[in-house]
Amino acid sequence: MNARQTALLVIDMQNDYCHPDGVFARAGLRVTGLDDLVGHVNTLTAAARSAGRPVIWVRMEWAQDAEVGLLAERSPFLRASGLRRGTWGGELLAGLDRAPGDHEITKPRFDAFHRTELDGLVRDLDVGTLVVAGVRTDFCVESTVRAAFFRDLRAIVAREAVAGYVEDLHLGSLRLMGTVFAEVVPVADAADALARTPGER
Repeated sequence: MNARQTALLVIDMQNDYCHPDGVFARAGLRVTGLDDLVGHVNTLTAAARSAGRPVIWVRMEWAQDAEVGLLAERSPFLRASGLRRGTWGGELLAGLDRAPGDHEITKPRFDAFHRTELDGLVRDLDVGTLVVAGVRTDFCVESTVRAAFFRDLRAIVAREAVAGYVEDLHLGSLRLMGTVFAEVVPVADAADALARTPGER
């Protein structure tokens, strides 16, 4: 692939996934250090915008209960609520640094490429590298990173800008992604990757 553009991809930083009043928190699945997580994501958005890089926000949502699919069996608290289109829970967290020129993708499953316009968008933008942030590390982030690898897109995972609900699964996912699917680096290095001129090291 000859594409040289780097873009920031932020996954599922939604109220239902992250906020203490969201449906996942009510089910006992909580993001710890949420303020720090938001701050790290905003560090990356600032780096991307300073260099004119695309910022892509991904949200998971369903218009009706039937669209939840098999996940409704595995996570019963999602059968009738959570991540529904047009609800507060489906919206991105208020503290995130968003701008009118940003892109947004909605997805029905963990993988942000599955049944979405993301693949076409990154190719239209001439993106060859994705700096990835968001939640949940071991579900939506990892699924998307793997899908990017299968499309010959490079992925850089910003270590402090991703989070999960279970620490050992979060750490295990970072380790697994770092074996072949992605570079797992500190936020400062991910910000540098966004700010670099294409081709610089």
